[in-house]
Amino acid sequence: MNLEELHKIEVIADKPYPVFLGVPIEDLGEYLHAQLKDVEHILIITHQVVAELYAERLKKGLLDYRVNLLTVPAGESEKSLERLSQLTTAALRCGADRKTLVIALGGGVIGDLAGFFASVFMRGLRFIQVPTTLLAQVDSSIGGKVAVNHPAGKNILGAFHPPLAVWTDFKTLESLPWAEVENGLAESIKHAMSANPDLFEFFEKQEQSIKQRDPLIWSEMVTRSSSVKIGIVSEDEREQGIRALLNLGHSFGHALETEMNYRGVTHGQGVSIGLVAASYLAKIKGLMTSEEVSRVEQLLTNFGLPTKIARKGLDPKILLQHMQTDKKNQGGRKILILPKGIGQAVISKECTDPEILNAWEQVI
Repeated sequence: MNLEELHKIEVIADKPYPVFLGVPIEDLGEYLHAQLKDVEHILIITHQVVAELYAERLKKGLLDYRVNLLTVPAGESEKSLERLSQLTTAALRCGADRKTLVIALGGGVIGDLAGFFASVFMRGLRFIQVPTTLLAQVDSSIGGKVAVNHPAGKNILGAFHPPLAVWTDFKTLESLPWAEVENGLAESIKHAMSANPDLFEFFEKQEQSIKQRDPLIWSEMVTRSSSVKIGIVSEDEREQGIRALLNLGHSFGHALETEMNYRGVTHGQGVSIGLVAASYLAKIKGLMTSEEVSRVEQLLTNFGLPTKIARKGLDPKILLQHMQTDKKNQGGRKILILPKGIGQAVISKECTDPEILNAWEQVI
């Protein structure tokens, strides 16, 4: 393997790191040998199902290291302090020390949990993201944000802890159930809505090819979508400005996930409904036309993503309360990201509670 010939995009940050695209998972070991001379012990953190699919392939390149595999149950609810404590106990039993390298093998939940573990264990370990889902490849593995949840809200406890590298093997997407694909599509469409109108048109034109899992179209989709995230993170690593635009749909989506205790709605479904709610709110604020809102709803519907949540007893006022804990808020004011047409987003500090409630009522 010639490291120089690998397709990669550099994230410009305090500590720059590469995002490798379309690389075999077996070749990660060769990269580690070339880049890190002081690593002897590796902790792979993953889910059991992912381990059965990819752990042996990953380990093929790690034969010269002492490797321990730690598995956690699947589900957003596993991003908890209780699970973090259990991982810490397991890591100590494996003899982990400050030179241990953590590899996050899996989707967004694993990336967040393993990354946050790496950020706090013995005051910080180095780690590598090996994203195996579409959501993780286009979004959550890039940018260095790691976190666990709290009963008060999603990702309340977190850190900026960038990986040494993101190692993306497109072949891991072949085993994804369509429900997992939808999670990634929601984030990719969010990227298009917030920063790239051409990408939005790509999704409209390539709907059938994407549904048929055309390998060339999928590699283009991942590359173009992740490039949006990389570009914005490189401009604003610590989310002091434009990076907040990538939270489009998330204030609504996270509130929904929190209220439903991360059951009955996936992250992608929450984001999808959030994108529609944010679009209705943008229409109220004069930022979008009815035709543009319909275009957003149609694209999400075409990919099987929900534009409404059908659940008895779901109270918009309770959802509004959950939005009080959003990390973007300042001085008691709700700060929301709203689309401005298709392909641009803005930070809004002027949304009133009645306007937000109206947007919730459009999607419940």
